[in-house]
Amino acid sequence: MIAQLDGGYVKASGPRTLVRLASYLAFEGRPAAARGQFVNPLVLAHLRAAARRPAKRIVDRPVFVIGMGRSGTTVLGLVLGTHRDVGFLNEPKALWHVIRGDEDIIGTYSGTPGRLRLSAVDADADSGRRAHSLYSWYLGVTRSKRVVDKYPELIFRTGFVHGLFPDAQMVVVTRQPWPTIASVGRWTGSPSDTDADWWGVNDRKWQILWKEGVEGEPTNSDLANLALGAQTNSHVRAAVEWIVTMRAALMLDCNHDDRLTIVNYEKLTEEPAATVGGLLEWLGLERRNATIDYAANGLRPGRCSEPIPLEAPLRDLVDATERRLREYA
Repeated sequence: MIAQLDGGYVKASGPRTLVRLASYLAFEGRPAAARGQFVNPLVLAHLRAAARRPAKRIVDRPVFVIGMGRSGTTVLGLVLGTHRDVGFLNEPKALWHVIRGDEDIIGTYSGTPGRLRLSAVDADADSGRRAHSLYSWYLGVTRSKRVVDKYPELIFRTGFVHGLFPDAQMVVVTRQPWPTIASVGRWTGSPSDTDADWWGVNDRKWQILWKEGVEGEPTNSDLANLALGAQTNSHVRAAVEWIVTMRAALMLDCNHDDRLTIVNYEKLTEEPAATVGGLLEWLGLERRNATIDYAANGLRPGRCSEPIPLEAPLRDLVDATERRLREYA
């Protein structure tokens, strides 16, 4: 469906459904594994022009939904997108490519490998100027008070984001491993008319994830010792990505940094009204019944997924990470 819109979203957001369409058409771009990439040059030209404009609006507490893809980040972003004060961007990687050209790990916009991790050091003055100009332009075009940007990989770049926007609020979404891994497997196996899938153009995302996220991260040395870099099995790769991503979540100080909070996908689907209501309060957004009702009417607990057969060493690391995550969340 176009821009992830359905009847429930249109009913909940009303005329501001047009904001979602504008976000999709003019700001997000189309990823390498999707159709419609012919629009990307137009989107990039628009964004580059916008990045040169002086920021005319204050970008107040932008919200970033981060975690691992296929963990409920899109669902949560859409729920927040029904709020009348919010403009929702669903993985606006074209926008981020304009902010910083070396952030593209998929290969949609750049032929050179991107970087998985970015830190506060990378939030230089030029990147900051472009970021504020773009988000200011977006808020003005969509007549929104707050922006919600769902971009899962920013979990590896929280220092960079806070370097650009010190008051940014980050919502870390967690989900149990097996349904996440199964979902990545199904997504990877879906038809595509490009040379890219979940793992990027010519496997680029996987190669960067393994080199930088596993071999280049000392806390993942136990995972590196399994020597899975040449693996092509998507479930094995997804298990590696889940471990690396959830360990990145565990390293965030969500209990002491008031700019960070955790939303567990299972809790979101089991108690949508309470979870969304609490999140709106934490974000400083007005409690809006239409937004809470959209979540309550549209979210249902998923089926319990059986563990996917994996070799014992990798399965043990998944289980150990899941135990730590339960204690953390």
